[in-house]
Amino acid sequence: MIRICKYLLLILFFSFVGCARERGSVSEQTQLANQYALQILRAADPNTLDKIVYSRADTEGTTLTRINATNLDFYIYFNFQTNSQVPQSLASSTSWDIAFNRYKISTNSGSTNASGFGGACLSNSNTVSIAASNSQNNQNCMADKFTIDGRSTTQGVGGAVGDFIGNSLLTDWFNYEIGNLTTKGNVYIVRSGTGNSYYAVKMESYYSEAGTSGYPTIRWKKLP
Repeated sequence: MIRICKYLLLILFFSFVGCARERGSVSEQTQLANQYALQILRAADPNTLDKIVYSRADTEGTTLTRINATNLDFYIYFNFQTNSQVPQSLASSTSWDIAFNRYKISTNSGSTNASGFGGACLSNSNTVSIAASNSQNNQNCMADKFTIDGRSTTQGVGGAVGDFIGNSLLTDWFNYEIGNLTTKGNVYIVRSGTGNSYYAVKMESYYSEAGTSGYPTIRWKKLP
């Protein structure tokens, strides 16, 4: 369905351009229509690197990152070290650490990417700052304690239970309350896709400032 919509938008886009060329000028209405069509096409492209709404350091020394993960058809991949989105074309590499598809979360491991060395563990710390000041072992997150990605089930918005491939531990970040997801406040230790680094991660929110769902906001910091 998404592909059909993309093709229709492309046809409309080139039709607008063709008509404008025949007239020798482009009207304001045509320009707006073209811009809107391009925005929709970009939103449906998992390799368009524009899904990070913001990623900024705060006064606690942690980083707050909000991601546009509203598209149901693909995950948005993120690399902590570079603090940037990774294109879907690199999903089978170790170039990314964590990925989001609406409320679902994946790590670079297991069924998501058998070549990845990622995973997640529940920290015994209650804040990102405290977690990031200790080693993963001091938080009961030894190597055998990490959950890697696999096939699991989860209850999403609307109460429906569905299968997904991802990280069952991280995807259990929320409480479900009649169409609304609220964070449990857990702090997790996420192992990087390369397996060489660890990050304290906490889900802060699932909604944009306008109240739109599918905008996960995480607070994170690298462990020493």
